[in-house]
Amino acid sequence: MMASTEPRRLRADAARNRQALMDAAERLFATRGLAVTLDDIAAEAGVNVATAYRHFANKHELLGAFVQRKVDEAVTIAEEAAAIDDPWTGLTEFFTRTLDLMTGSRGVHDLFAPGFAASELEKVEDQLQRPLRRMVKRLQQAGLVRRDITPEDLGVLLQMLAAASDIPTTDPAAVVRRYLPVILAGLRPSETRLPGRPPTPAQVRAGATAPPRRPAR
Repeated sequence: MMASTEPRRLRADAARNRQALMDAAERLFATRGLAVTLDDIAAEAGVNVATAYRHFANKHELLGAFVQRKVDEAVTIAEEAAAIDDPWTGLTEFFTRTLDLMTGSRGVHDLFAPGFAASELEKVEDQLQRPLRRMVKRLQQAGLVRRDITPEDLGVLLQMLAAASDIPTTDPAAVVRRYLPVILAGLRPSETRLPGRPPTPAQVRAGATAPPRRPAR
């Protein structure tokens, strides 16, 4: 009897430890960002480091799962917003919920910060393209936004607004909410065309993942 119950108990313990590590990674990526280590995650989970390394070779295995969950959330937001009957309400919902996602988790914020892997940003963009193109098309057919706005423009505007949350105020989210209506108003139809062309997705990724420029002396 002992021989048959012992392996089951060990498997149950291993499953609990693995889940504890995944839950701890989710918490730490959200509150402290993507720079946390597997040692940090093990301490948060209440397991020893050796146990953590038996389950995961490095933190990037946990990071991949975290990123995929957040990508799935972003895609769900875009798809639900694009399906709202009133296109303008859908656009507002898309900006509001996506900004909440980007600024409410330090890990998601870091995903769009300089120095992070372009491949992860490409994953987000690839899955968002279809709902965003549908959203922009419906808005333009209804005469609610400028004819020269593209889905790529929406991505740039989101990054601009999310960057406002880095301003050291007592309520960074309030800063983002302050400027969202300004951005939305700027999307309304206009007889004046926007100058230049929108950056390509590859150019946006290159800008987001490049190290910050040092000011000229």
